[in-house]
Amino acid sequence: MQDKNQMIKEIESIITQVQGVISGRLICQDDTIVEIHVLADSSRSPKQVVRDIESAVLVKHGLELDHKKISVAQLGEGVPAPPKSGARLQFSSINYSVENGTAATSITINSENELYTAATSGPNTRHNRLKLAASAALSAVEQSVNINGKLILGDVQKQTLCEHEVITVAVCFHQVNKTEEILLGTAINKGDDLESTVRATLDAINRRVTGCLSH
Repeated sequence: MQDKNQMIKEIESIITQVQGVISGRLICQDDTIVEIHVLADSSRSPKQVVRDIESAVLVKHGLELDHKKISVAQLGEGVPAPPKSGARLQFSSINYSVENGTAATSITINSENELYTAATSGPNTRHNRLKLAASAALSAVEQSVNINGKLILGDVQKQTLCEHEVITVAVCFHQVNKTEEILLGTAINKGDDLESTVRATLDAINRRVTGCLSH
């Protein structure tokens, strides 16, 4: 059983290395592969993806796949693809400075050991500081999932719940079909307003980006 499970993991790993593929899952009965479900982005046609999967598995594993058993589901153009292996976007660091009344914020996030950094600047007011941190975080997220201008900051609010200060961030996700989805994230403020705002922003995004995108 261990050998069979290992073989399945190896083939699924090979499939996810094919260009355009986000994830792959094998369904087996006894020692036979009966179905292969693949989630891919829209950068290549399903036929190209299937051909490359067949070739990659044949070369790396010596196994000839039946293309009729491979089904490819594609995400629409402009829809952010979830990081592979279910990885979540994580806060890495923040840099905040003020000069002549203008605040500059730089945020770095981590996705599967890849770092993405973005910066914003604006008036140095108490509420705007939080908005700058959230906006920079969203720009870094867009870099990580290779989209642009789809994630717009709605608002940042502080609330008190159970005697704890909680920061809530609302993000507007503009999709290709012109619909708008509101994403909400929260984080308990443990003493650093800006870091907590970034964590709340990522909480909102991770609920959508690392899930199964069906839109």
